[in-house]
Amino acid sequence: MNDEEPDTFQLRFEDGRLVKGPDPSGKPDTVPTVDPIEPGEQTGFAVEVKLGALDVNSRLREAVEAHGRILDFGSRQHVEDYAHRLSASDGSLRIQTVPGNESEDIDAYLLADHNPSIKEPADVDGDTWTFDVGANLYGALGEAILLESPKPHALVYFVQRDLGVDEGDLEWGLNVDVDPGRLLSVEGTAGEARWTPDCVVQARDGWDGELLERYYCEIKTGGASFERSQVEAMETLARDERVLKIRVVIEDLPDQYSLRIQEVDPRE
Repeated sequence: MNDEEPDTFQLRFEDGRLVKGPDPSGKPDTVPTVDPIEPGEQTGFAVEVKLGALDVNSRLREAVEAHGRILDFGSRQHVEDYAHRLSASDGSLRIQTVPGNESEDIDAYLLADHNPSIKEPADVDGDTWTFDVGANLYGALGEAILLESPKPHALVYFVQRDLGVDEGDLEWGLNVDVDPGRLLSVEGTAGEARWTPDCVVQARDGWDGELLERYYCEIKTGGASFERSQVEAMETLARDERVLKIRVVIEDLPDQYSLRIQEVDPRE
């Protein structure tokens, strides 16, 4: 991806009609990009930062030094976007709703997303290390299977059936491009909703031919649930774009994996 391209673009709806969005080539148009969420810019959703989160994320420590242990945001989705952005460059963070008997006026906790047996071996047998499989790794496994390179066969099969076309029906042949999703800010009658699709699939007649269809996709593996904020944004976007919820079902997902790492000795 070109570093000069914005990482976020905005889709605006009026009365359920898309009035601003990406152009048919799939590149973002000139609508304003969404500025990264920062604590204190909006109020309405208060988050208490726990000590474990401060231990793993230096940028969060800077925010707490500036704003205190209680951070204010406009919504839970804003907190999730903020935690996701900080986690991308440092220790992982997660959001947890406060219990019903919480005495302080806060809505959620910001915690370290830490499982020692994911980052360190759960068992060591000689030169073999065994790690636990975390939820994020399950998700990555499902995405890797579905989005296999160089050709995502399952998605190509879906597109062929959805469009009712065969390779011979098109002048240049069906080409299916799969690109990583970028953060979308979808504005409808219910207000703003944010969502980062796992991928955007574009079907064309040949490499540079007519855009036949575009799909925004969210991929879940096994029993992972679609978050409410994701569903709200997906349903709003679906008024004017094709949006797919994809569940990858893998029987007998492993609980652990083992590996050996050996260095190659130089040839004498």
